[in-house]
Amino acid sequence: MKKLGKLLVLCVDRDNDLGKKTGINGPVIGREKNLEAAAALALADPSESDANSMFAGVKKFDELKAEKVDAEIATLTGWGKIGFKSDKILNEQLDVVMEAVQPDGFVLVTDGAEDDQIIPILQSRAKIVSKEKVVVRQAQEIESAYFTIKEVLKDPFVSRIVFGIPGIILLLYVALGSFSFQIIAFLFGFYLLLKGFGIEDRILHAFNSITESISVQRTSFPFYVGSLFIIAFGIITAYNKFLTTPIGDILIDSISIAQPTYLFIALAALSVVIGRSIDLIHFNKAYLLKKYFLSAVSIILLWFILDAGTLVFLRQADLNWFLASILVSFIVLLIAFRISEVMDIRRKVSALFVGLPIYSKEGLILGKIESVDKRKNAVLFVDNKTNKKKELTRKDFSFVSGKIVLG
Repeated sequence: MKKLGKLLVLCVDRDNDLGKKTGINGPVIGREKNLEAAAALALADPSESDANSMFAGVKKFDELKAEKVDAEIATLTGWGKIGFKSDKILNEQLDVVMEAVQPDGFVLVTDGAEDDQIIPILQSRAKIVSKEKVVVRQAQEIESAYFTIKEVLKDPFVSRIVFGIPGIILLLYVALGSFSFQIIAFLFGFYLLLKGFGIEDRILHAFNSITESISVQRTSFPFYVGSLFIIAFGIITAYNKFLTTPIGDILIDSISIAQPTYLFIALAALSVVIGRSIDLIHFNKAYLLKKYFLSAVSIILLWFILDAGTLVFLRQADLNWFLASILVSFIVLLIAFRISEVMDIRRKVSALFVGLPIYSKEGLILGKIESVDKRKNAVLFVDNKTNKKKELTRKDFSFVSGKIVLG
């Protein structure tokens, strides 16, 4: 046993029940302090399993001492909500304990699968000599299964399947009655199609990007909020059309109901593009306006082609109208590409350069552009070192990924 060196009996309260219920925060080092903390936790909540694991840790410490093993005991406490912050706090507390005790190995005493997550952290510091799990009046398999199920349900995809789909089914059944099962089959099939081709992740990413961009401190705020309302108006319009559409062919009826939403979706997307364009100007990234201009044109053309194709499918227009929409869209897109070249500032001097920093080849900021002289095809900036104005012609710098670099 002497070859083991100094051992640290370690108890882990990952969700900080000790701190929440007694006000005692980790690290708790030493037999007496751990015994007092465990007693305080047991008095505050007799059913608390962390108190039992701390008592078990004290018992294990006494057993090691009885065998003449050099040992110490400590308890680490995390954060109320298990996750990154909790593990970060545990790491910080472990650093304090390692410096104070300097153990050669750990004897881990834990009350369940949740606290087992600390094992990789411990193994990066020293070897785990022994591990004991304290299970009080509950089956170990049940606790592990509960923890596994809880972790799985945190996955966004699983939670949408387990909770989201049944919720949609119940709401549709209440709103639509028996006909809802056909709608449910259509929606579920549509969802599987989006999931299978990876479109769902892109939609979620775009939605998260929009919600993160919504800020009352931006002048683009009305456009982002407006896009959400436009989508809501589209859903209401589709629902009203559903109520007035007689039941017939499910495919024809579904497309007929969805058709009015095309325009609302296009308008919502355009509203987002306008908001993003305003943000680009606000954050001195107007050089990306070319991209958003083409995106806006593409959205309009996509709506135009999709609407034309739908009219042909519903037999409200002939095939020539659909072919004409494709040809017109192609011509408009060519014109849009020509117009967008005016917005390309990579090879010329533009007023959009004003406010952008100038970098050296080594990546150091030399200064910021104050003005441009289109007649000389040059820019003026104030050098950070000399605090003097300097002039650079277009051949003296390059414009790459929104950065002005000398050379």
